[in-house]
Amino acid sequence: MGNGPFLDQQAIFVLKARQDFSLVHEVMGNNKVAPEIMLFHIQQGVEKLIKALFCIHAVRFPKTHDLDELVELALEHNIPLPPFMETLTELSPYAVEWRYAILHDDLHDIAAMLEQAEKFLQFVESFLNSQK
Repeated sequence: MGNGPFLDQQAIFVLKARQDFSLVHEVMGNNKVAPEIMLFHIQQGVEKLIKALFCIHAVRFPKTHDLDELVELALEHNIPLPPFMETLTELSPYAVEWRYAILHDDLHDIAAMLEQAEKFLQFVESFLNSQK
């Protein structure tokens, strides 16, 4: 699927992660968008990037939003991850639980999490480029 009008699955995951992060940039500071929704999109982007790495390494992965579970699977398959992944796994609750609650106490810093997520994006893109 690498040539022609179709993108490889890993490229689709990376593209969709970029779109999640772009959306957060667009709405950051907008008080009409709940912080947990922005954190949800950061979590989704991180999840897609991990799944892109699975595609590159031909590793089957479960249908889950649990970043800890996905990181554990990556480590089991010796897939390299950046040292700050532990911080990003803190986003897992935003995938489901917090997205449907009105919780504004103890939310993660959106800008800081987005910065870490974008560093992970750079990490994945560098890895993809080294595989070409």
